[in-house]
Amino acid sequence: MDSITHLCTTGLTWCSNLVSPQFWTEMLQTYKYTIVIAGALLEGEMVLILSGAAAYHEYMTLSLVMLIAFLGALLHDTLLFFVGRLFGKRILGGDSKWQARISKVVNLIQKYDRYFIMSFRFIYGIRTLTPIVVGAGSIGFKRYFFLVAMSAAVWAVTVSYVGYSCAMALESILQNFEKIQKYLAVGLVVIVGGLYFFLRSRKRKA
Repeated sequence: MDSITHLCTTGLTWCSNLVSPQFWTEMLQTYKYTIVIAGALLEGEMVLILSGAAAYHEYMTLSLVMLIAFLGALLHDTLLFFVGRLFGKRILGGDSKWQARISKVVNLIQKYDRYFIMSFRFIYGIRTLTPIVVGAGSIGFKRYFFLVAMSAAVWAVTVSYVGYSCAMALESILQNFEKIQKYLAVGLVVIVGGLYFFLRSRKRKA
């Protein structure tokens, strides 16, 4: 019984670590670019944002973070495309609970074609499924690869730079906190006050 309890506790700890920024920060400091590859393969924005922040603090090189993230995302999309091409009909037709989501992806591909293929990476909930569905369809690999390569480049550069910029902004705020704290306080009062009056007006209308 004790061993089962220990196993469950260990499992819960690992699960909580996977969504903890502190955990990924420590992993990045230890394994650096290896974690960037893993994050890109899993399309984990949090890992890439933290990598961009680490690059600002000179633990890594920003351009290399972007390049590795791009290659990892491209590998992710390519592997899943061929999974769909080789086993798609068996995988997609095997479980009825996925049919609604599969139908949604198929409809989006038919309606928006290349625009959807270039943007599915930014849509939560269908990022892993879409390359499999595309691979199981009639779209050629060369065309698919060209579209997802452009998408992966935009994703890698944008998300990495968001992390880099956030780290730079945070450092600037902390360095000048005494100078800007009164402006932050005024801004907070304005936001809270505006939210209060907005909610109050909605309640009156209701």
